[in-house]
Amino acid sequence: MRESRSAGAAVDSLLNRHQVSADAVLAVLLVLPLGLVSLGLLQASDSPLPLRLLAGLGLLVLHGCVVPRRLRPLAAYGLAAAAMLLLVALPPLHDPGGAYYPAVLLPSTLVFGLLLYTASGRLDLLPGLVCLAVALAGVGLLLARLWNPASWGGSSGSYELVAWRIGLSVGLVAVAACLWSLGRLSRMRALFLSELRAKAERAEADRARERNEAARAERDRISREMHDVVSHSLAVMVSQAEGGRLSDPDAPRADVFATIAGVGREALRDMRGLLGVLRADGGTAPQPGLGDLSDLLDQVRDTGVRVAVQEIGDARPLRPAADLTAYRVIQEGLTNVIKHAGATAAADLTLAWRPDGLHITITNDGDGPPVEGAGAGLTGMRERLSMVGGTLEAGRRPGAGFVLSATMPYEPRSLPSSGS
Repeated sequence: MRESRSAGAAVDSLLNRHQVSADAVLAVLLVLPLGLVSLGLLQASDSPLPLRLLAGLGLLVLHGCVVPRRLRPLAAYGLAAAAMLLLVALPPLHDPGGAYYPAVLLPSTLVFGLLLYTASGRLDLLPGLVCLAVALAGVGLLLARLWNPASWGGSSGSYELVAWRIGLSVGLVAVAACLWSLGRLSRMRALFLSELRAKAERAEADRARERNEAARAERDRISREMHDVVSHSLAVMVSQAEGGRLSDPDAPRADVFATIAGVGREALRDMRGLLGVLRADGGTAPQPGLGDLSDLLDQVRDTGVRVAVQEIGDARPLRPAADLTAYRVIQEGLTNVIKHAGATAAADLTLAWRPDGLHITITNDGDGPPVEGAGAGLTGMRERLSMVGGTLEAGRRPGAGFVLSATMPYEPRSLPSSGS
């Protein structure tokens, strides 16, 4: 059953992508049983040639409107209604057997029902009601044309004239109403299926977001565990190796201790850099740094916040993890200015390159985030800074405003220098 539904959905999708081609094929298929019979009747008729040509033109327009019926439903329906009006208005055709019949009774006029169904299914309610009104008006004209069979050489058969008129009226109105209703039903079904697809896509997007959040949470958990366990072990190893080297610098094993300390220091530095990538969303995209600070400041200024930047000292290259952390701290600090101080606030950003490390200070003249029970922003900044050996201080300024101060060493503080 599921495979059958999937195959049906695939066919519907293919036909929807190639609407004009599919309708062109349908137009040809309708010409074979309806158009050929109508053409044979016109050829067999001994009515005047101009009359037959006009009738043939009306039938040709009806069949041609099948091709753009879904691409341009309103235009196709309007043109088909005009063709039907022409066929209703034409004088009766004469059969070689001596019978007369109106041109609107030719088999090809059945195509108009398909166009009514398509228009009601493709258009909104108000245009659809207009199409129904046009169809009912056409039914009225057709009833007037066929009301008295004797006027066009026809016969109501063995039935009474009243029965003929009642049956004809009820039948034509019922057919028009049913075709219009089926079209509206098909539209409701299409809208329902579209809404189901949209809900399924939203649900899939929600599931993907939940998976990404779960993966990010897992990366953060692994990152914290690696920092708490591996970083501490490596730092102890380096400290012990340096202690062993310094306890007897002239001993033969001093070089071995120095090598151990150097390798451990490099491993700790690399691991902390990898932790910064592990904690970043995606894990593979290039991460920003202080080199991208100008773009960040432009984005903040676009919100209306006035930012003044001051740099003290000579800039030094930072480790990738420290460079990313410095950027994120500034980004979060300026975001807090926008959120808590307002879009018209003024902020001052200072980057002080001091011998002991980089000092980042952000001050503003508005309110800041709460310090007691710090929110996720300040907590995240403290976590990032702690991973690279830095610290964070935040609080109210005397009078009004808020200040955020971050300190970041050029090298991890837990590592003694090799020249000690």
